[in-house]
Amino acid sequence: MSMKPVVVVYSSCDRIGEYLVREGVGEMAELEVIEVGGSDGEKNLIAALQRPRSTILLADPPKLVPHLHHAKHLKWFQSTYAGVDPIFKMGDARRDWALTRIAGVFGPKMAEYVVGQIISNERHFKTFDRFQREALWPPDKNRIASYRELCTLTVGVLGLGDIGAEVARYARFLGMKVHGVRRTKQPTPNVDVLFDESELGAFLGSVDYIVNTLPSTPHTRGLLGGDVLRECKKGCVLINVGRGDVISEGCLVRAIEEGWLGGAVLDVFPVEPLPSTSPLWHLPGVTITPHISALSLSHQVVSIFKANLQRYLQNETLLYLVNWDQGY
Repeated sequence: MSMKPVVVVYSSCDRIGEYLVREGVGEMAELEVIEVGGSDGEKNLIAALQRPRSTILLADPPKLVPHLHHAKHLKWFQSTYAGVDPIFKMGDARRDWALTRIAGVFGPKMAEYVVGQIISNERHFKTFDRFQREALWPPDKNRIASYRELCTLTVGVLGLGDIGAEVARYARFLGMKVHGVRRTKQPTPNVDVLFDESELGAFLGSVDYIVNTLPSTPHTRGLLGGDVLRECKKGCVLINVGRGDVISEGCLVRAIEEGWLGGAVLDVFPVEPLPSTSPLWHLPGVTITPHISALSLSHQVVSIFKANLQRYLQNETLLYLVNWDQGY
């Protein structure tokens, strides 16, 4: 009888070890759960990665990448995140192992975040929060509270994968028009007007909100850089829930200061945590959140990992397998 594979777990997902045991994963494989942030965490992780039977990883990519070169016997890495760009940026030449990501669960979370930010912006929630903290009843509340109805807005979605498609569905349900960009034009549910990548300028000029859901790849990095945002419709707001490197900080600051953008809602950044010295913190019209638009929840991560582990043990194709050439 062959021995069970060893799964090294290194994740900050809340009580992920308990969920793995509860869902019976421990009956399918040996689990070695390493505490993230513990006094001996990194030392224990390196020792675990070096063991010949440690062929499977379940981990947060940013935390694992600095130590990945120790995993000489790796056959499969299940990311706990949707994005796997830290792995591609590390420059490791080894590509003889399978990489899978979490997918199919983040769309509704990110769509809720996007819709919430649009409503907050249109209804001036931040302004009225300030009035409340100052115990101030505005004398001209009708002028201050003036807003656009959602049914008059057009939302533009950059990237129509499972996350972008869900953003489109939520926006359309609330009466907004939806424009979208994808590599090839093909009928897409809940999208009124579809653009291909060569029509990016026309797309930017047609929408009130740009929602970026694109992953970080060589093709998407800097896509909104340079003078591209000069084409935006007046007052257009960028909501970035994809990856921060779709635009550099300098280009984003310039776009807002030049008036090409009317504001930005940023949940992702080229460098995280966002340095305290970044001008974005104090730039008018900018809302910053610390990469929380869609958190990896333990029960969802474990559910996907268990399904994939069953496939792995039966030599079947894994779910959400990353294409090494495309970067996602």
